Amino acid sequence: MADAPVIHVIGLNGSPHRHGNTATLMNWVLEGCARAGAEVDWLHLVDYRIQYCMGCFTCLREGACPIQDDFVAVRDHLLDADGIVAGSPVYEGQPTAQLKTLLDRLTLLNLYVGTFTRQATVGVATSGLAPTRATAKAAALQFGRCCGTIGAKTASLAHGYRSLAEAHPPRLPHRARALGEQLVARINHPQALSTADLNRLWIGVLRRLLKRVVVDRHPNQFAGVIRLWRKKERRE
Repeated sequence: MADAPVIHVIGLNGSPHRHGNTATLMNWVLEGCARAGAEVDWLHLVDYRIQYCMGCFTCLREGACPIQDDFVAVRDHLLDADGIVAGSPVYEGQPTAQLKTLLDRLTLLNLYVGTFTRQATVGVATSGLAPTRATAKAAALQFGRCCGTIGAKTASLAHGYRSLAEAHPPRLPHRARALGEQLVARINHPQALSTADLNRLWIGVLRRLLKRVVVDRHPNQFAGVIRLWRKKERRE
């Protein structure tokens, strides 16, 4: 009997700190992934040079971005993963500039091609006092099929900011590790369609409609998109 394929999960850390509160919470999730048999890896965006999107639409015409930086290496590393744990602190109700810049560079091809459809994801967010769920969910949805989110607040009026590793709700590490195990289980045994999956199917229908109404009628302007669609259809 052939060995089961190894599940590969990447922790995509959008924080400017490699070992800060966001990384601590993400690490607990990844520990759960490893405990469930997955191979885990880290990708800290602060280690890569990713420039701002220029809005030039070259990716639509040619299927590739003209900016020469680390974007393609990061994207391809994520595409090779079976699962992605996407994490970020909450800055003014949004993910960090590091993660937002990556998302901006992915936006058009995500919209027209659906770059990430195979991966299962978990969203992680930390903040001082601000809500975390929306940021965690938005990050997870950009990189595949969201199967859960987790957040933590790391400040209080009484104590100010504190290290999550030193001060956290007693069950938070357990919840995070359980979510990591759930992520691997979802990869190994896809469940019946969840609400998130139904939303993604609906987005896929809209994407095909967009292709028929807009892309196919302007083949020169969207030559790159058409080529990527054909490549993706052959792969699937």
